[in-house]
Amino acid sequence: AHPRNDFYLLEALKRAMGGKTMSVTEAADAVLKAGYSTTSPSFRQIVNSTLIRSGAFTRVERGRYRLK
Repeated sequence: AHPRNDFYLLEALKRAMGGKTMSVTEAADAVLKAGYSTTSPSFRQIVNSTLIRSGAFTRVERGRYRLK
């Protein structure tokens, strides 16, 4: 069974990043610190693809994103 979270990763990223520009690693760390739980060995990649595909974030520079 996988861990249950109160909200989806996209919502967790929006809350954790707020108005800040973050690298994928910083965003992943911020989400985990905010209480999001995962057992994925590739969580950073999942965060990366969520940042790219969701349409809710802007790529500021290589590997750095912020909420639109």
